Order: sequence, then C-alpha cells, then structure tokens
Amino acid sequence: MKNLTQSEIATRMKLSRLTVINYLRLAKTREIVSVRLSGEHFRTNDLADRLAERFSLDDAFVIPADGLSDESRFNEVCEAAAHVLLDFLEPGDQLGVSWGSTLSLISDKVPYWPIENLTVRQLIGAMSNPLLPTAERCSIEIAHRLSALCVTLNAPAVCSNNELARLLREEPIIAGQLEHLTRCNKAIFTVSPCTPDGHVTQFKIVTEKEVERYVAHGAAGIIAGRFIDSAGQPLLGEVDDRVIGIELDTLRQMNGLLVASGLDKLTAIVAALKGGFANTLVIDTLLAEAILAQE
Repeated sequence: MKNLTQSEIATRMKLSRLTVINYLRLAKTREIVSVRLSGEHFRTNDLADRLAERFSLDDAFVIPADGLSDESRFNEVCEAAAHVLLDFLEPGDQLGVSWGSTLSLISDKVPYWPIENLTVRQLIGAMSNPLLPTAERCSIEIAHRLSALCVTLNAPAVCSNNELARLLREEPIIAGQLEHLTRCNKAIFTVSPCTPDGHVTQFKIVTEKEVERYVAHGAAGIIAGRFIDSAGQPLLGEVDDRVIGIELDTLRQMNGLLVASGLDKLTAIVAALKGGFANTLVIDTLLAEAILAQE
C-alpha cells in the first residue's frame, strides 16, 4: 500500500488537513494506528559521525537539545530511542532489556510494530519497589509492543547474602534462564552515574555506603546493576556475588544500543563507550558535545 501524506489523505477523504491530523492523533492515542519514524530522522550528522568514528560505533543518533529543559530533553531522547530500536532490531533477534527510568520511558514510546520471531529477555532479576521502573516491567512492555515472546527472569535482582544468591543460581529454572541470556545477540540499556541517590540504591541493590566503597576503588558508572571503572572494565566488589543477572563481560559481547541523556551521566557514558559496550548510541547534543570535548 502506498504511503500517503496528510495532504493526500485529506484530499482523498474530502476532509480538512486539520481534521485528518486530529483523527490520526486520536487513532494513535487509542492504539488503532502506529506511527514509525525512520532512525535517520534523528541524526545530527556532524556530532553523530564524530562520535561514531571516535568510539568505533556502527551508528550514533544525537538529538537536538537547544532550549529544552532537562525533562523535555530526556523525553526527546527516549522518543528517538524508541524509534531507533525498530531499525536496530531484525526478525529472529533475541533482545536483552535492562531497567531504569530511561528504559521505562522508552518502553512506553515504542510504536506497536510486530517484529517476526523476536524474543525479549530480562537482563536483571525482579525488584520489589512498585513505584519505580523495574526490569520486568520494561521487558514486558517492549515485548508487548513488538509482538515478541517475553522471557522474564524469575529471581530477585539482588539477594541478602552470597550463599543465597549462589543457591538460587544453581536452581535448574534460574540456571536455565541465566544461560539463555547468553543467547541474546542484542541489548538495550542505559548507564548510571555512581551517585548515592541513584536507582541502584532506590531499589536496594546496593547501599549508599557500598556505592561509596566502589567509587573509592575507581567506579565511574553502573550498567545493569554492576559497576565499571573509567576505562569501562567491570569493577568487581562485594555486591556482584549477590546480584542475579547479566554479567558485564557477557553484555559486552552483544550488539548494544546505549541510550542516555543529561550531563550528570557524562563520566559514566564515557566509561561505557571506552569499554566497548555500545554499537549504537542515542544521546542529546549537550551530552555529545561534552563527550567529544573530553577526548
């Protein structure tokens, strides 16, 4: 079927263009139609090309941020990432999904666009805070919008002690789910700064004191509940043995879509890029300029 412009639709239906726009907006809200934008729509060529070259990325998308508030900029980046995700995926892929506010907003903005034989897998275990965006919620919503099979991880994201975590990992169901995570060929995730008030403390994955100890040993960012140093290398510590989820060396083997907004993530995202976690990047212009200025 030929793709029609709003003007062509209006002419054929003998309606005003404004009426057509309102009908399309209402249909989208009611989830009767879905609108997909090409990822190329979100490119800012100079910054994107420089980032791609600097960090050997397959692609980079830099979202204009001039005059926007932090919240508006964050929304624009997540909106872009939701559409870029459709170009990032192919039929038959297995997509690992991380968690946090960024992934939650992306999941709410992904167009309803079926991708054949797609599997979505939760990269880190379950979390108890109902007021914050959990990994299972992000995975389920993305899978729903893409008509994909969703496989959640039936274990807590973090255990109270190392021995309990070890025993749970050895349970056949959980062991099988963790093994299946290695089959993911693609992943979508964000990176968090090592601040005491971040999601890892809000979800009680780590305490503020534990964050301070990781930082004292060189932590620069957090990916999927695990810490990396300034060179992007996994920084193992007391929490890692209690976390149930993807290990960073495994995540790094996947084709990664990294999404971030805000200058507070500068140190963390530079570390993630140096560590080779991202193949495709979606960020705002302020963050892109700051990254390139550091290098």
